[in-house]
Amino acid sequence: MDVEVPSFDTPVVSGSHTEVCVIGAGIAGVSIAHELVRRGADVIVVDDGPIAGGETARTSAHVSNALDDRFHWLESRHGTEAARIAAQSHAAAIDLIEDNAAMIGLDCEFARIDGWLVPASDRDHGELERELAAAIRCGVAVEKLDSPFPFHRGAALRFRDQARFQPVAYVRGLAAAIIAQGGQIHCGLHVDAIEPGRPLGVRLRGGGVIWAKHVVDATNATITSMVRFPIRQAPYRTYVIAIEIAPGSTLDALLWDTADPYHYVRLAGDRLIVGGEDHRTGHGSDPSYHWNALEEWTRQRYPETGEVVARWSGQCMEPADGLAFIGKNPDLEGVYVVTGDSGNGLTHATIGSMIIPALIEGRDHPYAALYDPGRSTLRSVSTIVREALSSNYPYLDWIGRGDVTDPVDIARGEGAVIRRGVHLIAAYRDPHGVLHECSARCPHLSGVVSWNAAEKTWDCPCHGSRFDPLGRVLNPPAVSDLPAAPAHDEKPQPTEPRTPTERRPRHVR
Repeated sequence: MDVEVPSFDTPVVSGSHTEVCVIGAGIAGVSIAHELVRRGADVIVVDDGPIAGGETARTSAHVSNALDDRFHWLESRHGTEAARIAAQSHAAAIDLIEDNAAMIGLDCEFARIDGWLVPASDRDHGELERELAAAIRCGVAVEKLDSPFPFHRGAALRFRDQARFQPVAYVRGLAAAIIAQGGQIHCGLHVDAIEPGRPLGVRLRGGGVIWAKHVVDATNATITSMVRFPIRQAPYRTYVIAIEIAPGSTLDALLWDTADPYHYVRLAGDRLIVGGEDHRTGHGSDPSYHWNALEEWTRQRYPETGEVVARWSGQCMEPADGLAFIGKNPDLEGVYVVTGDSGNGLTHATIGSMIIPALIEGRDHPYAALYDPGRSTLRSVSTIVREALSSNYPYLDWIGRGDVTDPVDIARGEGAVIRRGVHLIAAYRDPHGVLHECSARCPHLSGVVSWNAAEKTWDCPCHGSRFDPLGRVLNPPAVSDLPAAPAHDEKPQPTEPRTPTERRPRHVR
């Protein structure tokens, strides 16, 4: 389903005052804004790209209350009651998506379907038994049945009342409802900072400002906490392919397995959407390797598939204790955050539209304590330490030699990190042969960025900030562009590259 998205490119009036400013026009920000305007609040939504133009457009659109961290794991960290509330909140989110689609009359292809968890190998049947028992304790509608998939014979878990839909169409519909009810949406506006005070000042690139009583940071990784959230969650790239399949040749259901990283599959008309191959952002090998691995995995199990018609990747923020951070930002009064989406970003975003409007109105919410951004994560200290090591190890790149020794080794349309004295340079040669250089230092916490050859981006392997080929920031926690390359006295580089040399792998996970 191809979806046209309105531009919402009308400029905001600098100095505007509003009750709530929502930063981010993905499913989280737009869902929260929709609920706020429905309750009568004055709301301005801003985004530096189009609505649903970030991770919302990159999701595989599994909508599930069968959480990817597993209920038995959540029980071990938080107890049965907390795991039960987690299951309940995601089920409520699916209901709310369905209700919103029906209320607004959205054509977003929403459908209730079953979800199936299948073991990746014969050794994983014990995992199935543990998850079945825990899910039942948490009140989830689940049962163990024979697998309905030809490529897997044996037991599997069926989770009833899961769903699928087209999230970009859904967000477009919510955005139209926001405008119809008096809310504002302004795209093409980059937020540089939130100034504390009463009111809060939302500082825009170019010098403008929006004054707001409350601010919602719905930017996925958050731009309003430099340290707290980056050390409590880890950025992961996840890969997806769309592959042709004959109608009626496979079950219309969600499927995921017990592999680590796991695979996930759903049907979308005459295409099979297959994802997996997750790894820490900036730590993996060439993305083509991961897409090829997904294709091979798919063809082994679905031999009737045809051509791969699309492939993409997205970014998930994995919280150390398995629960998203939704609610008041402990670091900045008047600011609310929704981050830590894990593999359930669509429902986490929708849970945000339940919790945050209630908190803004000064009311409590039954899910608020579970997702409290200020909660202790001591139960998951081992995970935090492990991910911190992964985040800090790339700082050793500061003493490395870079990817190539000479810029002429960089092909057109490609980038590489090069060393120039004490400096590391993010060098990109555009399709016309012109070399563009930035500092390779991420402005968030000074990690060395890596070139992502498939997405044509610079990715920070420390905390997940991403930048376009010319160094413009795409994803937080960084809020500013890559710094300018330090001045040097060397002669200009040739515009025609030599045949690229083999690059040294960096931090292959």
